[in-house]
Amino acid sequence: MTNPLHTFLTRLLTRVHQVQDDLGKKMDKPTANMASGKVWTSTTAKEWGGRLNDQCRAYNTGLSGLSEELSAMLARTPKTCSEAEAKQWRIELGE
Repeated sequence: MTNPLHTFLTRLLTRVHQVQDDLGKKMDKPTANMASGKVWTSTTAKEWGGRLNDQCRAYNTGLSGLSEELSAMLARTPKTCSEAEAKQWRIELGE
């Protein structure tokens, strides 16, 4: 029988990857624009651009860590299980 935990982790990992892609699209362009010096130039612009770059790196690092952790959990989770285990996982996952 299909393991509900494996299914749940697979869906969650897919969602994390979608968020990574979305965040990259939303953060990378403004960060690159600030770094180019064509959008805003001043000492304040450099400081703000540095903070934006740091924030972008922090988000990417956090999501990468989450993705790695979920991948490891998924690798340890069997794709199939007994009917009793599946029932228990459905209860625990609220399905």
